[in-house]
Amino acid sequence: MRPRENYVRFGFRIGERDWGSGWFVTLAVFAIAIGVFFLIALPSCLRDDPWESLEGVTSISMESRGACALLRDGAVACWGSFREDGRPDRTFVSVSVGRHHACGVTTDSLVVCWRADGKPWGEPQGDRFASVSSGLDQACGVTSAGALRCWGSPGFVHGTVPEGDFTAVSVGNYHSCGIRADGSVACWGVNDRGQAAPPEGAFSSLSAGPLYTCGIRVNQSVECWGANDAGQATPPGGSFTSITAGWKHACGVRPDHSVACWGLNAQGQATPPPGQFTVASAGLNQTCGVTTSGTVVCWGPGR
Repeated sequence: MRPRENYVRFGFRIGERDWGSGWFVTLAVFAIAIGVFFLIALPSCLRDDPWESLEGVTSISMESRGACALLRDGAVACWGSFREDGRPDRTFVSVSVGRHHACGVTTDSLVVCWRADGKPWGEPQGDRFASVSSGLDQACGVTSAGALRCWGSPGFVHGTVPEGDFTAVSVGNYHSCGIRADGSVACWGVNDRGQAAPPEGAFSSLSAGPLYTCGIRVNQSVECWGANDAGQATPPGGSFTSITAGWKHACGVRPDHSVACWGLNAQGQATPPPGQFTVASAGLNQTCGVTTSGTVVCWGPGR
């Protein structure tokens, strides 16, 4: 009888098991799959963040899943959940991003709104606007005549919109606040955490977060009201020129163009880098700022 061979053609033997040519085919397929994965995944890991190539940025607005930046020529650049090719082909003077939509004031003072997928979103008719603010599923704007107009998905326009002359408005999740012509603040909507109960006194700007609101007084100090479970309503002292309220953290730009943040900082969203900024916008776990040279810098993972 022919002795048992200790090898297999195009294969090898380990113990009593024959590993034939099929094993080598499997290894080859596996190696090719690994190579294809790195060819696809590695460039994605190394690619620049979408905002790094932007220049001539004048303002930025971000929410939990997306952001849009306004460029010096009136164009809007968006990233995250907002499709870059879905924004309207218009020129804008301001833009505001909400949870599922964005709105902007065009150069001819009209408000244009669009959804994250690029489709049109409800917008007011018949008015010219000076500013607009987007929230969870609603938006409010100050008309050129100083009146407030609010619109949105059914059931998301909360409270009675106050009458009178206003200079600014900011929309949170279920509450909104506006600055009257005399500098006092009026808020409406849900007030379960005190987010719609503003203090007395005159303010120059404000920003409504999900469950709290922060405003800059005419003496440039910051005061916040509402939920404070992460310190988001406990701002530092000193002067500020602009303010932004994110999910549970807020940031402000000081007169020397530095940024100070407070509140939740679990992922670095409230630790701004050194630099000179003109404005900042806080989202869920990320903050982005516009530098004095017109570029965008972000901190926190944002994912």
